[in-house]
Formats: sequence, C-alpha cells, structure tokens
Amino acid sequence: MSILVTFDLDNTLWDVAPVIVRAEYAMESWFDERFPGFSTLFSSTLKEALKVQVQLDAPEMAFNLTALRLAVYRLALKRFGLPSEEADAIAKAALAHFCEWRQKVDLYPHVVDILEALSQDYALAVITNGNADVFHPYIGLGQYFDFAIRADEIGMAKPEADIFSIAAQKAGVDISKLIHIGDHPVDDVLGASNAGARSVWFNRHGAQRWGDDWGSSSHAEVHSLLELPIVIRSLTL
Repeated sequence: MSILVTFDLDNTLWDVAPVIVRAEYAMESWFDERFPGFSTLFSSTLKEALKVQVQLDAPEMAFNLTALRLAVYRLALKRFGLPSEEADAIAKAALAHFCEWRQKVDLYPHVVDILEALSQDYALAVITNGNADVFHPYIGLGQYFDFAIRADEIGMAKPEADIFSIAAQKAGVDISKLIHIGDHPVDDVLGASNAGARSVWFNRHGAQRWGDDWGSSSHAEVHSLLELPIVIRSLTL
C-alpha cells in the first residue's frame, strides 16, 4: 500500500474527558484503600501543583504523560510519609492501575466501521501524544493498525515534524504519502503540514471555526468520521 493514513486518538476516535474523569475517580479509591485520607490530603489542586513542580524540575517530561504521572504519584507518596523506595514501588503499581482505566474508552459512533473500510485500501497507523494503547483489548482496535507512534515512547510529541517522519519511515512510504487525521489544529494539522504530510481536520459536528492564529489550514475538514473514505480518496487522486 502506497498511502499511510494515521490517526490521532483522544478526541478523534473517542472523547477523552470522561475517560480521564473515570480513571481519576478509580485512582482516588485505589489510594484510599491503601492509605486512608490520601485523596483528601492530595486534592486535585494540590496534585496540579505537584505536576507543575515536577515539570519545572524535569522539563523534558512535559511530553511524556506517563512518566509525568508516575513522578507526581511518587512525590505525593513521599510527602504522605512513605520512604523513597516504598513510594517508588507504590507509584509504579498506581500507574499500572491508572493505565488500565485509561484504556476504558467509549468509541465515537462508526469508528469500527470506518477503520474496517479504510483498512481494505490503506495502511493505518496511530500518532498520539497520549498514553492510550490502541492495541489494548479494552480498546479493541489493534487489528486495524499496523503500528502506533506514542510520544511517551519515542521522546517527542506532536506537532514536532519528526514524529510524522518516523511514522512514514516505519511504514516505508514517502512523507507526502502520509495523510494524518486529528482534532487538534496545531498538534495534528500544523504538525503534519510542517512535516510535508497531508492532514484532515476532524472538527466534530462542525463545532469550531478555524482560528486565524492556528497556522496553515488542513487539506480537508470532516465533521463526521463517515466522511473519511470519500475525503481520503479525493486526497489520493
């Protein structure tokens, strides 16, 4: 296949907000079962403050959401009174629990049908800044994708042009043969354009207008995933 179609995940194939809310509630219960009062002491506001502190101490973690969350858990547990070695072990166990909940997504309508249709004609892959694992059985979409490029695994994030180039190289196609689909005007659209790829802006329900300060516009715009087969075909003619 000479065309590689890549997908963003969060807010492109599912709504990420409820996923994170559910996962955070699950984590509160997980911590309180083991350390009563932990979630009360470390409120969401304080956890955000710890996150800022971690990013100031290690700015290279900004793109690595997995490592950042682990560091916040570790710091919170140490402040709760755990010795460093125990805090590290508990933080890793907590992260594993969070990552399980992170995969419990509710797919947008028609995702499976569209991926099934597109996979008949194109190579499909993922380029994501998040830490969802598209091959996890909870998500159940692994059979449609050849591979996934995750920011937390390769050390860079969209809109860096190189992340799109890595995907093209992995698929063995020229970057001009990559078509990226995503909801974010900068991370997805501008990033792909700067790399020399083409982009499709997923503006769900047409809820947004293109901002003048967002940079170059996408090669195409869709308001429903059902539009993708026709739009992608038009971009390959």
